[in-house]
Amino acid sequence: MENFINSLPKPVLAFLAILVGIGVFMLISPPHTVCDSQQVTFQELQKGNIFPTELKKNKIPPTIVRAKEACQLGNSAGSCYEYFMVLKKVADDIGKASSECTGQLFNLTEVRSAMNDGIELMVRLAWGIKPPEPGLERFGWMQEAEIAIFCRLKNIYIRANGEEAWSTLRRNIYGKLPGEEVPMATDPAQVTVEPRKANQLYNEQDIFNRSLFSVRCEAF
Repeated sequence: MENFINSLPKPVLAFLAILVGIGVFMLISPPHTVCDSQQVTFQELQKGNIFPTELKKNKIPPTIVRAKEACQLGNSAGSCYEYFMVLKKVADDIGKASSECTGQLFNLTEVRSAMNDGIELMVRLAWGIKPPEPGLERFGWMQEAEIAIFCRLKNIYIRANGEEAWSTLRRNIYGKLPGEEVPMATDPAQVTVEPRKANQLYNEQDIFNRSLFSVRCEAF
């Protein structure tokens, strides 16, 4: 093999060396696709929102961390406003990408976490501490503005993952919703009873009818 290589003219050797160099470079640093470019743009738009920022080498947590905590503690339109706006911006910025790149953006760890947590928390807040009655009660304190954001999240989720994945997410959340309200214990020594989950007491269709999942998003 060595003799064969030595027998090759220098121009041929140079050409082969260039080809090998290009091949190694492509392996180490593959070319950017259209989706890679859109991902870079998306990450810039979401810096400080769901991605941390840096100030003098110190990492500053993204807005979503504080906003989500405030929403969980306050459980009202006012306390959840900032959190819902963060979620809306995530969905809107993904929506600006081409459809073939939606999945790549959604599968960024920070995006998947924000979207999954956001959908789940909105459903749980609307549901409340016990199963609501079918009808307007299933929205809890949420009005059109909040419901429209939920529908936006749903649209992007399905666009990225498909209807089957949405159904799986929905069933997973069903298993976290309370199926009954347990009265607060008046005796400190009394053992706290965990409420049974909705999917232990109701079938899927009944849970669906009582939950935010049943909203007709065509109207929003």
